[in-house]
Amino acid sequence: MDCKIAVLGYKNFIELARDLFKDINQNVTIDFYETLLEENLEHLPKLEKNGTDIIISGRANKALMASKTHIPVIAFEITLIDILSAIKKSIPISKHIAIVLANFEELEYDLSILQDLLDIELNFIAYETKNDLQEKLQPFTKTEGVVIGTSIAMNIADEFGLKSILVYSENSVLRSIERALEIIHFKREEEQQHQKFKAIIHSVSDGIIATNDRNEITIINDSAWNLLRNPKEKSAIHKLSDFLPAQTLQELTTDEYNFQDKMIKLEKTTLNTNRTSILVKGKKAGNVFTFQDITKIKKIEQKYRLENEGKGLVAKNHFADMIGSSPLMKQIIVRAKRFAGTDSTILITGETGTGKEILAQSIHNFSNRKSFPFVAINCAALPETLLESELFGYEDGAFTGAAKKGKKGLFELAHNGTVFLDEINSVSLHFQARLLRVVQEREIVRIGGGRVIPIDVRIIAASNQDLMKLVASNAFRADLFYRLNLLKINLPPLRNRKEDIIPLARQFILGRNKELYHFIEPYFESLFHGLLDYSFPGNIRELFNILERFVILCDLDHGNTFEYYKDLVSECMDDYSELLIHHEEKIEFPLKDNYKDSLMEAERSMIRKYMQMVGGDKTVLSEKLGMGRTTLYRKLKELNIN
Repeated sequence: MDCKIAVLGYKNFIELARDLFKDINQNVTIDFYETLLEENLEHLPKLEKNGTDIIISGRANKALMASKTHIPVIAFEITLIDILSAIKKSIPISKHIAIVLANFEELEYDLSILQDLLDIELNFIAYETKNDLQEKLQPFTKTEGVVIGTSIAMNIADEFGLKSILVYSENSVLRSIERALEIIHFKREEEQQHQKFKAIIHSVSDGIIATNDRNEITIINDSAWNLLRNPKEKSAIHKLSDFLPAQTLQELTTDEYNFQDKMIKLEKTTLNTNRTSILVKGKKAGNVFTFQDITKIKKIEQKYRLENEGKGLVAKNHFADMIGSSPLMKQIIVRAKRFAGTDSTILITGETGTGKEILAQSIHNFSNRKSFPFVAINCAALPETLLESELFGYEDGAFTGAAKKGKKGLFELAHNGTVFLDEINSVSLHFQARLLRVVQEREIVRIGGGRVIPIDVRIIAASNQDLMKLVASNAFRADLFYRLNLLKINLPPLRNRKEDIIPLARQFILGRNKELYHFIEPYFESLFHGLLDYSFPGNIRELFNILERFVILCDLDHGNTFEYYKDLVSECMDDYSELLIHHEEKIEFPLKDNYKDSLMEAERSMIRKYMQMVGGDKTVLSEKLGMGRTTLYRKLKELNIN
């Protein structure tokens, strides 16, 4: 590093320093100034202007300059060895010795004991100014002794005709240079960190204000200044109250807890505000506030949505987001990951609220198509005419109200990606015929157009009903069913994987309110154990509804006991009280003419119920029934179960 050092002193001292520093590191520039006391002050403006890093001088000069400049000033250190060495040089000249220093406070030893040991007379003279030193040194002239001191003391001793010895040694001067370089290095590192921090807080678009525990501003960035629009000069801003009205200030600072996304209004501006406490050894030392312009947030959101309309939607969920420690869910995830490695059509079945779209997004994000669009559409949410135009697109003038240049359909927008058709069971037979060609040929024709457009998409369909039963009742096309039913995954209802209820509850509450989660974490399982006795006809969605209500109603200021939270859980489930009694579906079967046939019919009904639970997976079914696969196949054939 390039360093600039200024050495200020008088005659003897400067001569010694020049000789020692002539071979100093080439990256260090040392300027010497021969000055005496008050003359040092005349050089300070020049030193500040030319970028001097540090000033080295004597003790008296340091006391004079330290408060007059922002440049660090260090004095040469005088050690006991330096004084003893100077005394040794003085004894052959005279046994009357005066040790003259600006102060003796930093000397840790009593040197007067040397008088008896060495048979000498020591005089200790401390001074503040040149005149003061002249007055105090005058009586010593009668002894014709030796003066030990700095260059100033030696200069006055010469005026009085006394011998003098410089108190500084070569080692002390070199140590001072090393100390100066260490200080420069430290200050450079400190300045670098300061500039980095300054660049960071001024580069962000969010307004940032840091305050101490008295709401006095310690840091404010340019964005905060512009957002809060204070007409005063920056130098006149000292407190948060200079920016905020009294009512708003009280709203932001009274509460002990940190907050996020609190809206405040300032004249014509609405700001989203966050607060984080500054803690020092567990005690609050201030706050950091961030401010965001709501108008700007809306513009960014609008831009993001517009860009995504052109690119297709993005799948947010991954397999890591699927909470499931039950053997059934683990097996489903393993199977889904294997399916993700292909481009084949996948059919996901399961009751409402079991997480079919989350699974579809996870499959997409685990596949080679993850960098391309994931387009999801709920087939039950749109009328058939609108659904057709949304999926296939339309040409110019295809119907009244159509866009002039036509519009791409979702299948086109999803090119190279994934199309997720949720609630496929709800579409009409007429629309199923059009959908069949897309699934089979991977080609679409826009409404009002005649051009065949090839598409490269993977199709994932989902149904909350048994498509096989719909095929049997002629409510769903058999040819479309067999095209969709290539790779099948059945998501079990929550009542069939109760091991996952507590982990799901943990994930939900931790994601909604971390502070609340840490309050109840010690007795979490005991608190929500009652959920295990509930059948959850609405599945995971219903579980999350109950937990959402719990999070909203929790009052952390007044609720910190197990009994409080336990009562609140019961209260949140009141709307579902008629469903709280856990029950299994009754297995009904008609009685036959004889006992043997009736027994076979009962067995047939039970096996069918188990098949519904596991989604037709024969490996899991055989485990549930406690029989091998060979025995299971024989039993299914015997009972005429397809």
